[in-house]
Amino acid sequence: MKRFHVSITVSLLVAVTLLTSCVSQKSSVPGVSSIRSMPGNDIYQADLDIPEIDGEPVLNTMISDKINGWYDEFIDAAELNRQMAEEYGQPFTFENQWKVSLNTDDCVSVLLTAYQLTGGANGEERMASFTWNKLTNSLVTLEQLLPLVLEQPDLASLSEICREELTLALSAGNDSDLQEMIHEGTEPIPENYDLFTISDKGLTIYFEKYQVAPGSQGSQAVLIPYLK
Repeated sequence: MKRFHVSITVSLLVAVTLLTSCVSQKSSVPGVSSIRSMPGNDIYQADLDIPEIDGEPVLNTMISDKINGWYDEFIDAAELNRQMAEEYGQPFTFENQWKVSLNTDDCVSVLLTAYQLTGGANGEERMASFTWNKLTNSLVTLEQLLPLVLEQPDLASLSEICREELTLALSAGNDSDLQEMIHEGTEPIPENYDLFTISDKGLTIYFEKYQVAPGSQGSQAVLIPYLK
């Protein structure tokens, strides 16, 4: 099975608020630390956890900008719905999480998720991903990764595999409505496949909540192993 080793070929890769606390700490992932802050007031409470990859300032800025962008949008919504928060009886909430699925001398792959509640019965989820070539200081594209996992490295082949895996995972074989959601959410167009990470097991494609299934099913992921 092909894996992302240190020696992998480069051509294939690669609102104002008061901070109640701000702590920099090492994570359980080697070469990664995080900065955690918990800003809030009587209207909202947030828990921000921003990862920092050792020696990768450009990538770290991209990650920080994305998380802080989500947070700024949350603050705007919270302030806009201030009266609702007071009637709700408790502050609106925001929190984010991250996962580093791979971190070698050549490449690092990061998945960001966030959840915010600014009124209503259900909150809003966000996702973003970054796969970074450390040797070229640039983002790795999906097109660069597909040859590692597909004999026919194109979106049509990727779409077919994702549809098969999601149909099985969601037990959609006899559910025509769910099959239709899967079909639409996996159309072979770039915007359906802009969330992905790599690991030592292969390429993982992520589908946001509501993209391929009802909201009760949450977000979905399909792992495609490296070619042998």
